Amino acid sequence: MVVTFPIESSAQRQVLGVAISFSVLAAIAVCLRLLAHKLARKEWITSDYFIIAAAIFAVGLQSISITGVLQAGIGYGHVTTIAATYGTEPITKLLKLIIPLQFLWVLSLSCTKISILFLYLRIFPVTWVVRVSWATMGVIIAWTIGTILVGCLICRPFAYNWDQTIPGGSCGDQVTSFTVTGVINLLTDIVVLVTPMPLLYKLQMARYKKVTFIAIFGLGGFTCIISILRISILSTMDFTDITYSLPRANIFSGLEPCLAVILASVPMMRPLLGRAKYTPEVTARRPSNKSLPPSKRSRSTGDGEFQSLQDNSSEVCLQPIGPEHEVHVAIQNSTETGGIRRGSEDSLEAREIRDMNRRQNGGLGISVQQEWTVYVA
Repeated sequence: MVVTFPIESSAQRQVLGVAISFSVLAAIAVCLRLLAHKLARKEWITSDYFIIAAAIFAVGLQSISITGVLQAGIGYGHVTTIAATYGTEPITKLLKLIIPLQFLWVLSLSCTKISILFLYLRIFPVTWVVRVSWATMGVIIAWTIGTILVGCLICRPFAYNWDQTIPGGSCGDQVTSFTVTGVINLLTDIVVLVTPMPLLYKLQMARYKKVTFIAIFGLGGFTCIISILRISILSTMDFTDITYSLPRANIFSGLEPCLAVILASVPMMRPLLGRAKYTPEVTARRPSNKSLPPSKRSRSTGDGEFQSLQDNSSEVCLQPIGPEHEVHVAIQNSTETGGIRRGSEDSLEAREIRDMNRRQNGGLGISVQQEWTVYVA
């Protein structure tokens, strides 16, 4: 028989309010991200698939929270009160729901972080960023597997999680396991947050644009704050009075993955602002190609700065540039008096090189002249 609890306490309303509102917001954020791709005529990338999976896991987690409030007594009152009024079945159901709740929490957060790291690999093709991103992905995958294994093995037999009348059964310290997994989650949050900051800080662009980029990529700091609050709340949770002590931990456990999905989608929504209001290009402090003579216009790149890719899409793409240079080749023949075929207008330096080659090669030679133009920001 399924028990339905009346919504009477503020704790019940808070859990339901957070679960419903942030599930909707996470779904809307992902839809807006995909709509932005469509407007920019961009195909989905690996990062998009992971954020979709993260949103599905986050909404699933919040669905369990709603079920826990309506059918398992989350926030209704103390365990003794619920057991006296409705029996022990709701308590057993809640203990069963905590297991998939934990699994969906770790799966959603891991998919969100991997999505962000794949985005870093795409827009920051710098060696150390690539190495840090792949190493962090490895840590996240190991953390995900470890958290799921702990959830499965901390109570032996597995059914002892919800039925503590089984003879010979035992459980480890669940509160400590939740705290440890939360600390590892916080550390990976910090790594994902700070990885792009040195590159964003070194961008050569107007200060307000630089601050905007740093602020957008730094939105993940809110997730770190939620993670810290969740760890502090989990450390005080009492499993012997689970219905009364769980609401706050449940709120933050559901809020964190939904907020992570939302904040990870925000940087990809720029096409929704319109190109006329917000330029999608990232430019360095260097003379415009249009301001240079046609013979000195170049798209060659080096390793020093960043230049615009002249991409009409709204994704941030950063690419290093180097000094521009031109090469002029002159072919001369001794049978032609002063005859020369060249790739540029004759100059004093070219004539000197031509005369020197003529003397060294008996009147026949090839002269190469290089002109370098270096722009210093």
